[in-house]
Amino acid sequence: MSLFPTPDARPAVVVPLAGADADAVLAHAREVAASGADVAEWRLDTWGAHDGEGALEMLPALRSALGSLPVLATYRSLAEGGPGGLDDAGYTALLLALVAARVEGVDVELSRPDAVATAITTAARDAGTVVVGSSHDFAGTPSTDRLGAILDSLAARDADVLKVAVTASDGGDVARLLAAAHTARRHGRPVLPIAMGPAGVLTRIAGECWGAPATFGLVGTGSAPGQVPVPELRDALDAIHDALTAADGPVSAVTA
Repeated sequence: MSLFPTPDARPAVVVPLAGADADAVLAHAREVAASGADVAEWRLDTWGAHDGEGALEMLPALRSALGSLPVLATYRSLAEGGPGGLDDAGYTALLLALVAARVEGVDVELSRPDAVATAITTAARDAGTVVVGSSHDFAGTPSTDRLGAILDSLAARDADVLKVAVTASDGGDVARLLAAAHTARRHGRPVLPIAMGPAGVLTRIAGECWGAPATFGLVGTGSAPGQVPVPELRDALDAIHDALTAADGPVSAVTA
């Protein structure tokens, strides 16, 4: 199964799935499944069982609650703006357990050592799991050169999807991010640029214009500034898709 299954060039709608305990996670999963989302991002950093054994025990019930939705397993660490405090060994063990359980995708943070990324990516290749290499900056938007270096590093780690999220304060920040993302398309992999905050909402709704494979929406509580509720996000994606189709079609994208 593709991680981002969409019938056309529209970005897949990914909804972060959070909860402090199993009951909360499953309740949210049922809401996400009914929302029109395409993918559920399981935010393992938000609940108590931060080990592979606990995740594997939870996974069958989660699959049942989500129905056919693919799962992107994510553990967002403190270094990347999340609440997760697992060390490298614990992080690796958690994601390897989920890869072995055949989740459709795993998020591998750039802030983790190369050896961690290599171990997870190698296992993911064998399992057919998509690797989303990610970098997050909740403080601002780096320079164009720095953004390019981040995306190059994600590609060098052999990630299937190159995701970079920054915090935008104005249109200049957004333009800088999109310029770097455009250049990174030379790697031949899907690039997912996200500008967090109100100034960056364009990057959440107009990704089809530059071939982004996905966007992140919300059901209930969001996981990052600027996320759009799924109904409004769907409306915006549909409107842009219709406009692009009327204007001779969307930008071609590399799929994942």
